[in-house]
Amino acid sequence: MISQLTIQNFGLIDSLTLEFGDNLNVFTGETGAGKSILIDALHYALGARLNTSQLRDDQKPCVVEAVFNLTSKQLKESPLLSEYISEDEPSLIVNRRYSPDGRNKNKVNGFAITLSELKEMGNHLVDFHGPHDHQLLFTEKSHMDILDRLSDLKELKNEYSQKYHTYSLLRKELYQLEELSKNSERELDTLKHQLKELEQVPLEAAKYEELLAESTRVDNAEKLYGSAAELVAILENDQYGMNQLISKAFSPLSTLNSTDGTTAEYTNILERIQDDTSDLLSLLTGYLDSLSFQPEEANKINRLRDVYHDITRKYGPTLEDAGKFYIEAQRKYDLLINMEHNDKDLKNKIKTSQKNLQETARKITAKRKASAGSLKKTIEHELKELGIEHVRFECRIETTDLNRDGQDNVVFYISPNAGESLKPLAEIVSSGEAARVMLALKKALTKVDPIGVLIFDEIDAQIGGRLGSITGKKLKELSRNRQVILITHLPQIASFGDNHFKVLKEVIKGRTTTNVNPLTRSDRVKELAKMMSGKAESKIAVKHAEDMLVKAGVK
Repeated sequence: MISQLTIQNFGLIDSLTLEFGDNLNVFTGETGAGKSILIDALHYALGARLNTSQLRDDQKPCVVEAVFNLTSKQLKESPLLSEYISEDEPSLIVNRRYSPDGRNKNKVNGFAITLSELKEMGNHLVDFHGPHDHQLLFTEKSHMDILDRLSDLKELKNEYSQKYHTYSLLRKELYQLEELSKNSERELDTLKHQLKELEQVPLEAAKYEELLAESTRVDNAEKLYGSAAELVAILENDQYGMNQLISKAFSPLSTLNSTDGTTAEYTNILERIQDDTSDLLSLLTGYLDSLSFQPEEANKINRLRDVYHDITRKYGPTLEDAGKFYIEAQRKYDLLINMEHNDKDLKNKIKTSQKNLQETARKITAKRKASAGSLKKTIEHELKELGIEHVRFECRIETTDLNRDGQDNVVFYISPNAGESLKPLAEIVSSGEAARVMLALKKALTKVDPIGVLIFDEIDAQIGGRLGSITGKKLKELSRNRQVILITHLPQIASFGDNHFKVLKEVIKGRTTTNVNPLTRSDRVKELAKMMSGKAESKIAVKHAEDMLVKAGVK
């Protein structure tokens, strides 16, 4: 659940901190007071894009922070959440900050988090339903998603997904083979030529780097030889070479040693210098010998360099890309060489894979059909209580070709009126009916949906006062095992809130500001009375408001 929401410099809000309660939290207020700003701020905290028009003051930072208290079930369902908290400390603090320079900072429990991770986390924390979100009911894909959540299909769908992946790869391979076979002779010649080109040199970056280094040496051999020869001359010249000079230094050093014993270490140092000089001379001599001026060797190295250049140009841009191309070309070549055998082998593998896939698909279908029956009963029961007395509902499952989701097409059918035939949900449901269908589906999904917070922004659109009490009761039932946050214009719905907040606009220092006040029981009576009769609180409205709260079970 959300325990606290802090908002700074967002919309009409200057600075605001809200403390939420368990179960059903209701927000009321006049149109334009800023109720939806609270929802927009929470959307932003959980990864939504911030429009600069939403900033109260674009020269100040905008901060939204939400504190969530999570259950062990939520942690188990979402590995991403468990990375930031533990069962011992089940609080999650999501902080999002927008600076005047245009940068966003996203943090969870003090740790930086990417925007994509934040959005994924938000999907596990809060389920938003705005005035237009019931449009999801009109897409058949959402129908299958809803049914599958009720059907406990996680393990079966994972198994099916792996089998479908194998099946798809085999079908792709057969398609490629059939395409290749149409021009097999020409394709074989092309592949043979490509493989021959690629096999001229090792397709390894390290080998290529060695060749480039060798090429540099060959291209600069004359310069390298001159420098190395000059060094050798300096070291071993008979008159002024370093070796000769070092040898002469031993005579005066011997005199020093015989006269002053403390200079004995100088001899060791001079000997090391003589040894290092000899080693250097030996290395330089070997280096000179390694330098080649043979035209044929230079030509060979340069030719290989040109081969690498052609390969990366044709099959690159990198040697790694060329290596991948070689592997794929070799695979295609092997397929064509053994075409008849491979064709038969692939078709046998596809047949076996399809059989295994269909077996798992049938298990999925069986579970879907079982859940479809219980969903029908639940939806019809809930919608009848929500005022659609003669409703009939069906979840139809039609067989299709094998696809990523199985072999089923799932469509919700409904008839809201007596004597009318069932038709697809998307074709006949009005916006008021759609809101009630959405609420009924949420009730059906209560036991299988791990998301702990449901937010409804004006679910009462197109619902009259007569159905308000029934809708409020359903929302109250929905909030028994999760937190529900609701914006409503209907006093009948608001009366069922466990916690009631009033959103109001005030003018402070000449500027309009949105504030939110938690209401006491007596405040709630006044607010409900105003919602029923307008600004004036009539005695009849106050009495009616009191009766509403009593009927809703508010003490």
